[in-house]
Amino acid sequence: MTEHSQNDIWVAAAQRGDRLALAKLLATCHPRLRARAEARMDAAIKAKAGPDDILQEVYMDAARQIERFEDRGPGSFLSWLYAILDHKLADARRAAHCKIRDVKREMPAPGAPTDSYWNLLDDIYAESGTPSRVVRRDEALSALVACLTDLCETHRQVIQLRFLEGLSVEEVAARLGKSEAAVVALRRRALQVLRRSMDRLGEFTHGP
Repeated sequence: MTEHSQNDIWVAAAQRGDRLALAKLLATCHPRLRARAEARMDAAIKAKAGPDDILQEVYMDAARQIERFEDRGPGSFLSWLYAILDHKLADARRAAHCKIRDVKREMPAPGAPTDSYWNLLDDIYAESGTPSRVVRRDEALSALVACLTDLCETHRQVIQLRFLEGLSVEEVAARLGKSEAAVVALRRRALQVLRRSMDRLGEFTHGP
């Protein structure tokens, strides 16, 4: 089966509400989308976000709008995602340049935004109860960003605040209006859901 044929099957399934099919589509497209995002992000955008942060927003929009996607032939799904990405980049560029700021002072260390995704990957598998380590890391990262769309809103907020923004449990609890115990439980549950979604997409670990 060709890539286009498989993508057609996944698109049809995703439009029927199959979240796994959507995650597979997004994971397949992720490397090309990430390359486009990196190439088109200027310094002002990079001072505030990494490409994977932008792509997480792209994937959320894609998940919400998948029923409206119209298949117009080979490559049309990727082109549709490119259009969403370009729109997000334009929004980010306007927001980044709306105020005069010293971009160099605000610039994070190279690769810092993506480091939070690597750390999240490690935590997903560290809490699985089975000793393992993440391999095929680039492929796993692509799948992770796609799988974040499969979380419910509360789980996604906890993952975003705790792992991707680096807030403490106390800070997350205050932000969400929940107890610290509730945040800890939601964090554990969200990691379990992500692990299951990752395992359904492919095997990314092996034993120590």
